[in-house]
Amino acid sequence: MKLRLAMIGVIAAAGVAQAVGATKPRMAPAKLAQTVDLENQRPVPLKSFEIVMAAKDKTPEAIVGKLDKPLAAGGRMRFPITGAKGCRFEARWAFDDAKDSGDVDLCNDAHIVFAD
Repeated sequence: MKLRLAMIGVIAAAGVAQAVGATKPRMAPAKLAQTVDLENQRPVPLKSFEIVMAAKDKTPEAIVGKLDKPLAAGGRMRFPITGAKGCRFEARWAFDDAKDSGDVDLCNDAHIVFAD
């Protein structure tokens, strides 16, 4: 009986040592989406929408994605992202009743929903 208990203690100690000394798995680097899914849940049409890569050093800001035509109330659309680097961009939009801008992270979520 003593032999069994000793073996269980050694196995348990080895299991805890592995868990404590184990290395954490590396997270894969974030990947930029190739397209943006846009959804307009507002009661008014979306007149314009664009994704802009900020200016850096001597590089001017660049539009890397935009809506080709207005998006009706309740509509959905997908458009490509071209020439973009990084994850964080500025989104600019305009409705009949308002226009604004905001930061978006297209590596973590490329689905943008407008709602009241």
